[in-house]
Amino acid sequence: MANSMNGARTWAALLDPAPEVLGGLRNGSSSWAACGWTWDAVAIAPLQRGLEALDALPVPLDAGFTVIADHARQELITYIPCESGAALGLLQGVRVLGRGSDLLVPAGRYGTYAAAWLSGPHDDDPEHFIDPGRLRDALLAVDSWHLAQAQKIENAFAE
Repeated sequence: MANSMNGARTWAALLDPAPEVLGGLRNGSSSWAACGWTWDAVAIAPLQRGLEALDALPVPLDAGFTVIADHARQELITYIPCESGAALGLLQGVRVLGRGSDLLVPAGRYGTYAAAWLSGPHDDDPEHFIDPGRLRDALLAVDSWHLAQAQKIENAFAE
């Protein structure tokens, strides 16, 4: 699921930062932003799961969606429309950050290890927010795929 069949770059390929990006993250900066005014945020753990969900949607890498990696917590963060994430908050490993929450966002080209740009920054145009319903479906599909793979492995060892 993480690999592209046609050789195109995938979100999942961004799981481990390139060496030049790691150097930028060590010397980068980040700042706090208030959620719930122009966007809410959704944090998905683990990071790999969130990246695979973006590939499953599919969300193009260069389409202007804000996507942040928190490598310290192994979470993917993306923006969703305000007050739209109720169904996402019911999924295990997913947190919706709305009004009253603050989010550490990257500053500069790279950000930091705890808040690194995977895509962005962009303006707060709602057309560049991930649809929470589609994201929920993609996360469920990724979870089902991983469960099926685990069952195949378990069955192979049982034979």
